[in-house]
Amino acid sequence: MKKPFFAFLGLLSVILCGCKNSNEKEDVVSERYVHKYGYAIAKEDWEARNYPGQVVTTLRTGVTVTATYDNGIQHGPTTYTYPHSQAVEHCDLYNLGTKVKEISYDPAGVPIREWIQLSPTRYSITLWYKGGSPMRVEEFVGEELLDGQYFTAKNEVESKIDKGAGQRICRDRDGALLSREVVEAGYAVKKETFYPNSSPESIAYYLRGALHGEKRTFSPQGEPLAIEEWVNNQLHGKSTYFKNGNRYLETTYLYGQKNGIERHFVDGDILAQEVVWENDLKHGEALFYAKGKIESHWFYAGESVSKHKFDELNRLDAIISQLPYSSEGRQR
Repeated sequence: MKKPFFAFLGLLSVILCGCKNSNEKEDVVSERYVHKYGYAIAKEDWEARNYPGQVVTTLRTGVTVTATYDNGIQHGPTTYTYPHSQAVEHCDLYNLGTKVKEISYDPAGVPIREWIQLSPTRYSITLWYKGGSPMRVEEFVGEELLDGQYFTAKNEVESKIDKGAGQRICRDRDGALLSREVVEAGYAVKKETFYPNSSPESIAYYLRGALHGEKRTFSPQGEPLAIEEWVNNQLHGKSTYFKNGNRYLETTYLYGQKNGIERHFVDGDILAQEVVWENDLKHGEALFYAKGKIESHWFYAGESVSKHKFDELNRLDAIISQLPYSSEGRQR
C-alpha cells in the first residue's frame, strides 16, 4: 500500500518543481551572456565552456540582474536594479560561490545597509543616514554584539560598544531616536523605545535577547498602557493594563498562559469582574459586580456551565486522577 503513495508523492514533487521552474522562466524577459572582455556569447557556448563574464537578466518586473561568474560559479558582484531603472538597489559580492558581502542603496545611490562576512563566525553591519554619513557600525559573532560605534546625523560619535558592553543607540535614516539599549556581555539587558515625538514608548528588560523581567509601555502622551512581567519571552506573573491612564485589567500568567484570578475595573479602582483562569481557559467561578449586587457564573475548561455541572465535572476529574495506569497509558 505504501508504494503507490510514495510514487504519488514523487510525482507531485516533480510537478511542483516543474511549476516553480516554469514560473521562474516566465518571469524572465531576456538573458544576455557577456564575456569578461565585453563580447556576447551564445547561451550554449556559455554553458559548455564556463566562460568568465556576466549573465545579464531582465525580469518582467523591470529589474535587471547582472551576475558575475568565473569557471561556472558566481565570483564577483551580482547587482539588482530598481524596477525600470539603471540605479542599483542591491549588490551581493561572491567569492568562489560564497556570498561575503551585501549592500543596498536608495534610489539616489546612497548606501542604506552593508553586511560583510569577516570570518566564518564574525560579521559586520553598517547603516547610513539619508545624507550619506554612517549611522552605526557593528560587529557580531552570531547574535552576540562585540563592538559598535553609533553616530549622530552630524557624524559625531554618541555611544559605543566595546568588548560586548556599553550603550547602543538606534536612529532612523532621518536621525530620529528609535531606541536606547544597555548592553552587557554582547546582549541588551535593558531597552527603551521612543515615539516620533521622542516620548518613551516602552522600557523593558532582557536576558540574552529574550524579554525577561518587567516591561512598561506608554502612550505618546506619556500615560501608562501596560505593566507586564516576562520570563524568556513569555508573559509570566502579574500584568496590569490601562486606558486613559486608569487601570482597567489585572491578570496573571504562568509561562504564557492565563492562570489565576483576572480582575476588571471601572475608573481604575471600582471592581467590576473577577474571573478565574486555568491553562489559558476560564475555569471556575466568575463574579460580576454591578449596582451593589454580585452575579455569579461558572466555567469549566472555557465552557459556561452551571454550578452543579461544574461540581460534577470536578468530582469526575478527581476520580480519574486517582486511577492507576500502566506504562502504556491504559487502565489496569
